[in-house]
Amino acid sequence: VIAAEVEAVNRTLSSPEQVKKFALLPKRLYQEDGEVTPTMKVKRKAIMEKFGDVIADLYRE
Repeated sequence: VIAAEVEAVNRTLSSPEQVKKFALLPKRLYQEDGEVTPTMKVKRKAIMEKFGDVIADLYRE
């Protein structure tokens, strides 16, 4: 379902703007877990520490 939505949006974008790869994380991101700020901005360092293996897999493929 999500892949179909990504493909639909990609058809409206130029090649450099298109999503090439994506992954769904195994959980929601929460401020209480230190993953996002109070304004819901992603804390990249915390995400890399917790989900670095998922991110690395995207670059390996």
